[in-house]
Amino acid sequence: MRPSTIASCLVATLLLTHAAIAVAAGAMPVDATPVQREQAQARFQRARDLMAKKQYEQALVEFRASHDIVASPNTRLEIARCLHLMGRLVAAYAELGRTAIEARELTAQDNRYKRTGDAATSERSEIEPQLGFVALTIENPAEGTRVVVGGEELRRAAWAEPAPVAPGAADVVVETPGHAPVKRTVSLAAGQRTSLTIDAQSGEVAQAAQPAPPPPATQQPKNLAAVRPWAYVAGGVGAAGLLTFAIGGAMAKSTYDDLNSACGGGPCPPSKTGEISSGKTQETIANVGLVVGAVGAVAGVTLYVMSLSKSTPSSNAAIVVSPGWIGVRGSL
Repeated sequence: MRPSTIASCLVATLLLTHAAIAVAAGAMPVDATPVQREQAQARFQRARDLMAKKQYEQALVEFRASHDIVASPNTRLEIARCLHLMGRLVAAYAELGRTAIEARELTAQDNRYKRTGDAATSERSEIEPQLGFVALTIENPAEGTRVVVGGEELRRAAWAEPAPVAPGAADVVVETPGHAPVKRTVSLAAGQRTSLTIDAQSGEVAQAAQPAPPPPATQQPKNLAAVRPWAYVAGGVGAAGLLTFAIGGAMAKSTYDDLNSACGGGPCPPSKTGEISSGKTQETIANVGLVVGAVGAVAGVTLYVMSLSKSTPSSNAAIVVSPGWIGVRGSL
C-alpha cells in the first residue's frame, strides 16, 4: 500500500472517530445550530448562577447538560473548575487535560479557544503538586483487560500515561477475563510519583463452575430387605388363620343352629352331648383362627412396610394382641 493511501486511511479514521465523539458528547461548536447554541448557553448560564451560590452539585449537572448539547471547551473548563471547588482533584485534573486537548484542536478554527487551552494547562499545573501519580506497565494484557486506579477506570490509550491519584492509599486493580483480578495498593503523598508493573494474567486462572455431583443412590439396607420374605410368610399365616376362622365359625354356627332346633330353646337331652362338645371345639378353632389370622396379617403388613424403608429406621414397633385390640404400637 502506498504512503499516500495509508495517510488517507488514517485521516478518514481520525475524522470518523472525531465525529463519533462529537455525537456522543454534543455538537462541535463550529457545527452547532443556532437552536443548539441557544439551548447550551441557557444551561451554561444557569450553571454559572448555581456556582456563584456555591451549589456545586447542581451546577455540575447543568454544565454537563450544556456540554451534551454543544461540546465547547469553555464548558468543559467550567466542569473542571466546579470539580476542583468540590475537592474532586483527580477528576478536575482529568477534565483540565481534556479541555486543553479540545481547545488546541479548535484553535485553528477559532482563535478564541487558545486562551481556554492556556487556562486549562495553567490550572492543571496548579493541581498537579496536590496529587500522586502512578506510572503503570501492564504486561500480557488481553483484549478484555480493564485497569482501574483509585476507583476510576483508565482507557487503554491512557495506560502509558501516569495515572493521578488522591494522596493516601489507592488501589490499582487489573481485571482480565479468565483470571482472578490482580490488586495492588499504593500509598502516595502529594507530589509523589511511583512506578508499578503488573502482569495482567498473573491472577489465578478462573475455574469453570463444575456441576454439582448427583446425590449418591440410596441403597436399601440389607437387614430390612431381608425382612420382606418373612412378610410374605406372616401374610400367608394370617390368611390361613382367617380362613380357619371362617370355616370353623361356619361349622360352629351350623352346629348351634341344629342344637337350637332340636332342643327347642331348653336344656338338650343327654343324647346331644356329643354335638354340644363338637360345637364348642369348632368355636374354639374359629377363635384361634381369628387370633392367628389377625396377628399374621398385622405382622405381614408391618414387615413389608419396614422392607420398603429407604433409610435405616430406629424401630421400636411391637405387635400387641389383647382381648379388646390387635395392632402395632411404637414407631418404625
